[in-house]
Amino acid sequence: MTDLKEVLKNKLPMAAWVLDVEKSSVIAYNDAAECLLANSLQQIQSGSRRIPSDLQDKWVRKLATIDRQQSFSCPWPSDNDETLKHWCQGSVVDLEDGRKGLLLELQLKSITKASDPLIDKDVNLLKQFKTLSFAIFSLQGCYLNSSDIFTEQFGSFEQLSSLFAVSSAAKSFMLRLSEQQSLSQEIMLSTLKGVRWHRIEARYDVHSKQIYLLAHDIQEERDHEVALYRLNNYDNLTNLPNRNLLYQQLESALQNAKKREREFGLLYMDLDSFKVINDNFGHRVGDELIQRVAERIQSSIPAAACLYRLGGDEFVVVLENTSAISDLEDIARSIMFNASNTYLVAEMEMMISASIGIASYPQHAEDVDNLLKNADAAMYRAKSTGHNLYCVYENRMADNINALLTLGSGLRKAIDNEEFELHYQPKVALPKENVVGAEALIRWNHPELGMVSPNKFIPLAEESGLILPLGEWVIRRACRQLQEWRQQGHPPIRLSVNLSSRQFMQADLVDMVKAILEETGVDPEYLELELTESMLMTDAQQSIEKLHNFRKLGLTLSIDDFGTGYSSLSYLKKFPIQTLKIDRSFIHDIGIDSDNDAIVKATIAMAKSLNLKVIAEGVENRSQVSALDGYQCQEVQGFLYSKPLPSNDFMNYLQEQVKVEHFSLVETGSL
Repeated sequence: MTDLKEVLKNKLPMAAWVLDVEKSSVIAYNDAAECLLANSLQQIQSGSRRIPSDLQDKWVRKLATIDRQQSFSCPWPSDNDETLKHWCQGSVVDLEDGRKGLLLELQLKSITKASDPLIDKDVNLLKQFKTLSFAIFSLQGCYLNSSDIFTEQFGSFEQLSSLFAVSSAAKSFMLRLSEQQSLSQEIMLSTLKGVRWHRIEARYDVHSKQIYLLAHDIQEERDHEVALYRLNNYDNLTNLPNRNLLYQQLESALQNAKKREREFGLLYMDLDSFKVINDNFGHRVGDELIQRVAERIQSSIPAAACLYRLGGDEFVVVLENTSAISDLEDIARSIMFNASNTYLVAEMEMMISASIGIASYPQHAEDVDNLLKNADAAMYRAKSTGHNLYCVYENRMADNINALLTLGSGLRKAIDNEEFELHYQPKVALPKENVVGAEALIRWNHPELGMVSPNKFIPLAEESGLILPLGEWVIRRACRQLQEWRQQGHPPIRLSVNLSSRQFMQADLVDMVKAILEETGVDPEYLELELTESMLMTDAQQSIEKLHNFRKLGLTLSIDDFGTGYSSLSYLKKFPIQTLKIDRSFIHDIGIDSDNDAIVKATIAMAKSLNLKVIAEGVENRSQVSALDGYQCQEVQGFLYSKPLPSNDFMNYLQEQVKVEHFSLVETGSL
């Protein structure tokens, strides 16, 4: 506890006294205080007069917030003359019960009187400010008076410094005002509503030794400016910075890189088949998926990288101060790896990947526009190669993109003019190596460019939506071909057709296939649909329902490129499929790479346990056939037997195979 008698004695000859603010009582005072404030002290001690409630409330709050080393200026009202006010310095002392008390010490020249000419002038001046927030302070920053509006905004306080939200700002303000005598600035002040932005104008009057302060609340203006800035520079859906801020960072990165001879780069991303989800599930689901994708990409990139949304399903990642292209490739691989997990959207498990293009300064471009253009070209190359891939920019990619766009504009015309045709690659059964089926593969016989690879026009068809009429044409043409072969007397074989992800999401796909089967009279037993793992996992539950509807029609179902997607064994058991098609990437090094051998053997064993047939694609040599036959793979497909052939050539191939089989039977005496 503080020794109050000793403290008060040391304050002599200045008047000093101690208040128990909570009880509104004076509990100690020195001789100077007793002489100067006799009436006030006696009235408070007797209980006939209490500290004014507003002053008591203010002191209670003050004691709760200041430290024992701090002091503040405050008024002490006089009972003898209502126009008199004593200015004191207040500080904290400890009372006997551990509570805080208030030590008041009278300041020199502390008495102010309302009837003084200067005071009258200030009071009359303040009465004129009905709508302005205006206050008057002494040269030392002590509060003297204010307009009603000012009091409503800031409440009661003793020091000008109490207004400032940052203490250093108050010191800077007072210093500059003493040097300039007038100033104006925007600054944050502490109000009864919290810290808010204000525009303040202040003037120091050398004659009156007073500071006049005008404060204008501009918080709403600031909020509007911030909202407008966010509207112009941030994506409303994902809260990511948009194209405007991207260009700002790229221009800044370019200048820094030139100045310091450093490198930087970017990744240009476009979601694969996002339009399928938007068209089939609606924009609300599509928007939610975009949000989840943005969150996952953000968690996949390093802290130093910045993620932007350009709009739609396009994103850009910028990384400054790179040491090599591998820094950007590492980010791409991280994004692709995290795409393997499903997204929970609208109570559905969805999957979506991204095609990524990479470009770096100064290797690939020396200005911002060309850097973005070349990264975009690399992204298109990745998309044309497959899904969930990245590609680093190479020279002439931009020229290739122009060629692709030219192809895209001719797609619809090609459908109308029937410029497409189907080629057929045989499927061979092991161990006899007899042809048991074929895969129908689309080709574009362009009138000017000749035969165009599907790797070039299929991605364009998917993005434009033309994949739907194109896919329907493929199914109808394949069924008609089966009928033509049957009518020509050829033995029936099973013909498989690939479905695109967007086509599979088509709501009336089952009805469309059923109508084509009825139209062409084809036995459904001989039509097989090939689907990818990622396609089925986009919405696993809906896929299961659709696959069962296909099975009711009598179709055969196959999972294509097995091993490259992300389907789980639990879903594999639920999908009503009959065939697994092992991707060519596992077949290429079979018999050489022990890991690939193990994967192929395990896949065949798993399929056998699930009563599924296995076919291996991409077979190119006899050693691969021997290995697959040893692993008990039922069927193979690849260039070892034949490339995809036009209809007539395929029929000739079949007839040659029949002759070879017949000759073999004769030689062995089986006939």
